[in-house]
Amino acid sequence: MITPAGFNLFISTVNTMIGQVYSDASLPEFWKNYCSVIPSTGSQNVYGWTGMLPKPRVWKGSRVVVQANPQTYTLVNLPYEHTLGIDRFHLDDDLMGIYYRQIPDQARQVRRLPDYWTRDLLENSGDQTGTRQNGLDGLTAFNTAHPINLYAPAVGTYSNDFTGGGQTINGTLIGGAFSPTAFATLAEYSMTLKGEDNEPLGVYFDKYMFPAALKLESELVMKSMFFAPPAWGTITGQVGAADNPLKRFGAEPIINPYLTSNTKWYGFDTTKSFKPLVWQEREPAVFTPRVNENDPLVFDTHHYAWGVWGRVTPGWAYSFLFARSGP
Repeated sequence: MITPAGFNLFISTVNTMIGQVYSDASLPEFWKNYCSVIPSTGSQNVYGWTGMLPKPRVWKGSRVVVQANPQTYTLVNLPYEHTLGIDRFHLDDDLMGIYYRQIPDQARQVRRLPDYWTRDLLENSGDQTGTRQNGLDGLTAFNTAHPINLYAPAVGTYSNDFTGGGQTINGTLIGGAFSPTAFATLAEYSMTLKGEDNEPLGVYFDKYMFPAALKLESELVMKSMFFAPPAWGTITGQVGAADNPLKRFGAEPIINPYLTSNTKWYGFDTTKSFKPLVWQEREPAVFTPRVNENDPLVFDTHHYAWGVWGRVTPGWAYSFLFARSGP
């Protein structure tokens, strides 16, 4: 049977192991590649921004007064919990063996929450469905008809959704199932996106995220120095594989095993001061043990419990900073 001294050692060791999990740099955190961490001081954040001002004009006649249009986006924090129970009798009989692993595993699961919830936001699943799919312009964040200017529909639209085999824009099929052509067309299309002033926004997808099922294909296309044997034609002097120009796009592939779709892939522009998605944090994870002998749970049911809670949420940034593609 566990003694008071042994139990105190167990608690102390567990607390140390939880701290080690949170400081373990080897645990992959994919969400940090494409999320800006934004603190929150209330139940929600209201993000405000203004549309892009037009460019200067040649001064002919009287001045033309322009005004920026205010826009807002509200992101409500979501509370979460995770509770691990341990039967006191099992702990007594186990002599602190397997339970040394269970509580650090709880900490790992909590640390993975941003990857789980941002995955759900990208894939329209879990608790990130419904109105949470709406982006800054009021449309679903992935959409084929985002307005370039909310207050001037005639300016036109742009797409950041190239699933369903891709989108034909100005006679060119953009994106679709992952391939060298799908990758190249999506990368090139991102550079053509324009703002309200009809000038290029300077978007370039520098990171692409893939499910584990596309690891081989994505790394072959994006990382190989040489790509494929050239077709024989009038040039007969070349031997071996051709130089891979797609590697020179300078984009980084990210293999995210948490993605559940085996075919959808994503492009992100992470070069700006604001990343494509938001991870809003009101209260980070709080670990609370219920282990006192006079605690009602322990006294009445001979169970110890480790509970975690916090308030956070994922959200969208500008929809031109990200895109998805797939068959």
